[in-house]
Amino acid sequence: MGNNELTSYIISIVASVFGAVLAVRTFGHWGKSEWGKLVTCLLGAAVAAFCIFSTQKAISILSFLGEKLASVFPT
Repeated sequence: MGNNELTSYIISIVASVFGAVLAVRTFGHWGKSEWGKLVTCLLGAAVAAFCIFSTQKAISILSFLGEKLASVFPT
């Protein structure tokens, strides 16, 4: 994907929305004391934050994983 600005912009927006939803859900689970769901949401928020702050690294990791997945299922 290289240095495509549109891709970076889209990933940042999607990750921001994902992080916001997780933050709201996390507060709700914390209020209900559902700690397992709380930890899961926090891990998801950490992934979203990584995508926001390290967009190029996230693109590289996702591209690598996509290439490996595509090599498992050759066409």
